[in-house]
This record gives sequence, structure tokens and C-alpha cells, in this order.
Amino acid sequence: MRFVQECSIESSACERLTRVRSREGQHSDSPVDVLTATTSQGRIGHCRTKNAGTLLECLATFGLSSEEGECLLSFGAVYLERRRVRSNRTLLPGQYVRVHLQPKRFPVDTVDWQATIVHQNDRFVVVNKPAGIPVHPTVDNAVENVLHQLSLALRSPLHITQRLDTEVSGLLILAKTKEFQRQFNQLLVDRNVKKRYLALVERTLEVGRYVHYMKPAKRSPRTVQSEALSDWLECVLRVESVRCIGATPGEPPLFAVEIDLETGRTHQIRAQLSAVGSPIVGDKLYGSSKTHERDHMPRLGIGLFSTSTSWIDEQGRVWSFTVDPLETHNVFSG
Repeated sequence: MRFVQECSIESSACERLTRVRSREGQHSDSPVDVLTATTSQGRIGHCRTKNAGTLLECLATFGLSSEEGECLLSFGAVYLERRRVRSNRTLLPGQYVRVHLQPKRFPVDTVDWQATIVHQNDRFVVVNKPAGIPVHPTVDNAVENVLHQLSLALRSPLHITQRLDTEVSGLLILAKTKEFQRQFNQLLVDRNVKKRYLALVERTLEVGRYVHYMKPAKRSPRTVQSEALSDWLECVLRVESVRCIGATPGEPPLFAVEIDLETGRTHQIRAQLSAVGSPIVGDKLYGSSKTHERDHMPRLGIGLFSTSTSWIDEQGRVWSFTVDPLETHNVFSG
């Protein structure tokens, strides 16, 4: 069964993204003989060639047309010998191909990318990141992310300096030069970048400094606890203020929490607030029971916003940027 979904990406050869449920063990009409052709729950295809041919011919093993294969290649959903490839090429006997048949989609076409730019110069760009869109390429989609879309909008390659979770919105710094990327990354390592967040939570908490320790892991949700253990990562944040907002008759209130982040672990704020019984609104992964809404309408992402970033550069100049997530919400998708 095939599921066809409209999409628009820069490749003119791909007017449609076709989601394919592969037929395991059937080699279709591909002229390439394969040693193995298997799928993982219809989502990921694995193939090892027996004789020479082209990559598109190999993809036909999974029932893909040439157009569909080109589309998945342009999305960055195809790997040759575990390296992402974006175009058709000749295969040698015995080479291994992996294809993600149903890449996860993100709503990049609903965003005015020029409107997300808060500031730019010849070294970096400051972006008001929309919720629901990853910062960088994912394993099956190299196109629908902030880095790629802004590079297209600015007609210039950009480089990652920091990350925000897909579900989080707000300020993000991207480098225009490798030199600035190096300098900013060092500032982050030395904890010389001040970052403030606004979190909407379901239960109030005390102002003060919170220290937890995160279990090393590659998958989420992340586990934190108050006791230090060997190899567990220190997580430090400071709650600067808490105020009650959005009280509705008959419903419990929400609380807006201003947070200064001292360390920058994956899912740190989400895991720490959940650990103290104050999960972020909409963050079901960490125990939230509420939907993230605005004006009674569901919103993409969760109630966590990067609202302020500041640092001092190597010449002693102070850079400081602030956004109000309520005032700038119109640039976000959803």
C-alpha cells in the first residue's frame, strides 16, 4: 500500500513524497540482483547488492519508482555504506544501502523564514526558532529543519552553534563562518553564554538554584536525580521568578517560570522541572497532563521558550538579544 503526501522542496524532480510500505523479500522489477532485501516494520529498507548497478535501481527493490527514489534521495533519506547520499550513483557489488521509506515530516512551508530573523551580520544570525521544527537534519530528513531552510532563505551556508529541542521555540544562534562557530562553541564550553528561558508549568515551584544529575543515555526521556553518581552529568538551572498566569474559572492555573540555564544538557529543563513535580505544559514525554494552547487553540511544541541570550565576544563587545514569546508568536508555525 502506498500513501502519497504533497510536499514542496527545492528538488524539481520531487513533486510528491511517496510513503511506501515495502514488500519484504520481493525484488520488484529492479535489474540489480540483491543478496538481501528486508524492511523494519515497513519503514526502513536494507539492501546489499550482488552485482553492479545504480542506486535508483537498488531502491526499485522496495517497489519505488524512479521519481519516488529521487524524492527520497533529495530528502536525505538514503544511506550508502552508512553515509547519507543525495543523488543517484553507481553501486559496486556487495555495497550496503539503507533507505528510510517514511521520513518524518515537519511543517517548514508554514513558516516565513525571513520573519524569524531577529538580527544578522557577517558572522552570525539570531533566529526566533518556530516550535515543531528541528534545528538540524534528522536521520531521515535533511531538508525540513531550521539550518537548511535559513541557509536557503539567506542563500548562504550556516553552521550549528547550539541546539533547541524540536518542541521548543525561541532564540537560536547560527554561525555564518567557521571561525565564529569555533569562538561561540568555546564560549558555551566555558559557560560564558547567558541563556534565559520561559517555561509554562502546571504547578508552582520555589525560586532558587536547582542541581540534578542526569544519567548518560542516547534516548529520551532523560533520567535525573538529586544525588550525584559516577559518570552522571551535572545539571544546573536557577529559577529567577514564578508568576501565576492564565487562571480560568473551574481550571487550575498555570505558572510562568523564568529560568537561567547554567549547564546545557539534552532535555535538561524538561527533565529537571518534571523531577520537582512541575512538568512543562504540553510535554507529555515528561509527565504533563495539559495540552499546549494559545487562545484555546492547540499549538505546536511545548510551553518552553528560549527568551534571552547574551555573551561578550573576543573584542569585548557585549551582544544581547531578547524576545517575548507572546509578542512574536506570529512567526511560528501552527
